[in-house]
Amino acid sequence: MKKIFAVVTLLVSLLLTVSTGFAATTAAGQQYPSFVDGAALVKPVDKTNLLSNLRQIETKHGIRCAVLTVKSTQGMNIRDYAQSVQDQYFANAPKGSILMVISMDNRKWHITTDSAMRTKILDKVVTGELKDAFINDLKKGNYASAFNKYGSKVDELMSYYEKNGEAYDPSNAFSFGAAGIAGLLSLLFGGSVKKSMVNSMSNVTNAVSAGQYLKRDTFNLLGGNDRYLYTHTAVVPKAKSNNSGGGSSSGGTGGHGGGGGSF
Repeated sequence: MKKIFAVVTLLVSLLLTVSTGFAATTAAGQQYPSFVDGAALVKPVDKTNLLSNLRQIETKHGIRCAVLTVKSTQGMNIRDYAQSVQDQYFANAPKGSILMVISMDNRKWHITTDSAMRTKILDKVVTGELKDAFINDLKKGNYASAFNKYGSKVDELMSYYEKNGEAYDPSNAFSFGAAGIAGLLSLLFGGSVKKSMVNSMSNVTNAVSAGQYLKRDTFNLLGGNDRYLYTHTAVVPKAKSNNSGGGSSSGGTGGHGGGGGSF
């Protein structure tokens, strides 16, 4: 019953979105627009510029890169809502699609990637570098700027994938060679500073023998012994593992990827 209710809710929500301009056209061969502002967050002049930018990114990389704003997801989980919209309206790109959904009733955002795009833009990048590109503007209400920065970052990540043949991974960005050189330079610099400071100290000289480092008459050991008292053993039972844990808010289902949060 709950599943039926969720499906009905989604259909109603999608119909409401269509009534606010989600259906761009019914002509054959044309697709839904890359930006649908159901929550009326962006001025008309900014909307035109944003649409142009997103379309250029889509044409350049052969993908769908879209943004959808809604007043409410009608009580549906925003991740499920975003994935359903993506499957129905933005699944026609040969090289994958990525969709950002903004829900204003609870101020949540979610970016969903399909199975093809998920291999080009990793989930941890969606909730990392991609989020960092737009989240401050999103919090401040600079929506047009936030959406343009989202598109620009997607363009950057796709360009990286096309150039290197693999998705950008922040864990691979660390250069061990550069770190080794930096460490060596630090040791050389530190050693030279230490040597200079030691040489400048007039009261420090090398000892002739090891005995000169000992302080005489500071300790006198006459004898010693060990006495065994007792042994105490504590046995703690090992906890059994529990494999019934829940899932993560990032990632997705049915081949979807991405992630989201609040703003």
